[in-house]
Amino acid sequence: MPEPPDNDAFTVMAAIEVLRCAIRAAQQTGRDAPDEWSAVAEALYLPIRADRVIAAHEGFKVSEPKGATPSPLAGFFPYDYPASEAVRRATLDFYLKHWDEYVGAPMFPALYTTWAAMAGDPSLALKLFHEGYVRYDHGRFHQCLEYRPDHPDSEVAAGPFFANMGGMLLGLLMGLTGLVIRPGEVSDWPSRPIILPVGWSAIEVERVWVRGKPMRLLAEQGAERATLQAE
Repeated sequence: MPEPPDNDAFTVMAAIEVLRCAIRAAQQTGRDAPDEWSAVAEALYLPIRADRVIAAHEGFKVSEPKGATPSPLAGFFPYDYPASEAVRRATLDFYLKHWDEYVGAPMFPALYTTWAAMAGDPSLALKLFHEGYVRYDHGRFHQCLEYRPDHPDSEVAAGPFFANMGGMLLGLLMGLTGLVIRPGEVSDWPSRPIILPVGWSAIEVERVWVRGKPMRLLAEQGAERATLQAE
């Protein structure tokens, strides 16, 4: 793998989304967004293979060091890159197939539950909740470690590691519920059917503050969308 790699997919996906958000923000505040922002967003190149999988970078091979790193999936969540359904599905399936070559490292594994749910696999979502988060738990005070103890790079247990905890909470609140914060009506934030890990019935938050108002969030297994209801 080149250092740094060319056309890193996550960087490109995130940059496009950030530029588009910046352009919307300028419009909403009565400012003129520089033409260069739109030009760059349109010109950025995302490496997509013939099998419609988003490659992690130009010249990507899954056999390269840390080749199983699921960075393109982070372009789908927590970012919301609008790939076609065929590209989204192929990319999810490809990197999820290699989960066991990466889980045990820090940060990304906490998001695998959401990615498995996005792929429509509740059984895998449950498995990866345990493999990608629960097995990082370390007694006696339930510290969440940086590396899973069985990972080859885990020489000394280090924790609590807030990136792993934050990833888990982000997945519960925004990923599995399918919420995408966007302009317009709050009712449009729930964006996809609810698929939770097998055996889970719902995710419910009694109070979340949305645009200064308290609301109740409910995502029930099998529902068409989550709901945000005013108290």
